[in-house]
Amino acid sequence: MIRKLGNKGLLLILVLLLAVLGIFRYISNKKGENTFQTAIIPKIDANKLNGMIIFPKMKTGKPYVFSKKENMWYASQGDVISRAAPRSVNYMISQLEQISPDRLGSNDPKDWKEYNVNDSLGTRVVFLYDKDTALDVVVGRFSFIPQQKKSISYVRLSGQKEVYAVDGFLSMNITQDFDAWRDKQVMPGDYTVWNKLTYTYPADSGFSISINKNDRWVFGDNTLPDSLTAINIIKDVNNQNYGVFINKFDTGGKQALFTLRVEGNGFSPAIIRAYVAHDANKYAITSSLNPGVFFSGNRNEMFRKIFPSKSAFYKKK
Repeated sequence: MIRKLGNKGLLLILVLLLAVLGIFRYISNKKGENTFQTAIIPKIDANKLNGMIIFPKMKTGKPYVFSKKENMWYASQGDVISRAAPRSVNYMISQLEQISPDRLGSNDPKDWKEYNVNDSLGTRVVFLYDKDTALDVVVGRFSFIPQQKKSISYVRLSGQKEVYAVDGFLSMNITQDFDAWRDKQVMPGDYTVWNKLTYTYPADSGFSISINKNDRWVFGDNTLPDSLTAINIIKDVNNQNYGVFINKFDTGGKQALFTLRVEGNGFSPAIIRAYVAHDANKYAITSSLNPGVFFSGNRNEMFRKIFPSKSAFYKKK
């Protein structure tokens, strides 16, 4: 049969097959099926990157501006500036670079509102090499498909009309409030490398506690706390890296009423101070590890957990 067709016949069949394939791709593209590139985000050079801007809900809030200075990332919103949370920018890079389109949601701008990728509903992310734009993308609606146990985020590259559905929680991760992007560090390292805590309290009620040669916590006056209770309290002190920010707290003319000095192996001593705050925060807490940043002493009982009384180290009867 094939021999009877000859070269011209085979060529005609090939042309017809290519035409059918082209028509199929065109129709599939209109329906939003998998007929597009599998990587839509260009490779980001983390070494060249020195700026990132997140526009929350585009026009409904002040942008989060990230800038890199001497290998340190800083985050600002309006006149509030602090260090950015460790790995926050690199996390964003990895999240966006790992985008692999599940399907084409739409290529019609009329559908942008439905997918929350228009100017008023989308969250826009811009990566910068100095003043040059490395990436400009709009992250939109989050959807969960129970039957497939699948999470979907919708994205659109700025300047393009295509809306892509991508696997994962990108939409939820990127729409966090500004404080979620800020460095909340108060305590140094892990408590297992701590060896001395010195508390300075009003009316000479302070005390110190340190590890002795038998690897046990002991007070400065050589009395012994309850071992398990002491470890649990010190663990609690170490866990205070999740505070609620107080912006623009003024220490002018004020002295810290409570002070904690943490010493240990592999780090310089850290000083944590608490100032009286005449509002619902009760105390404003700051750390030498995160200068200029203050946290509410009242929220999550942060003050009570960082500055316990000496009697708290004894086992309750």
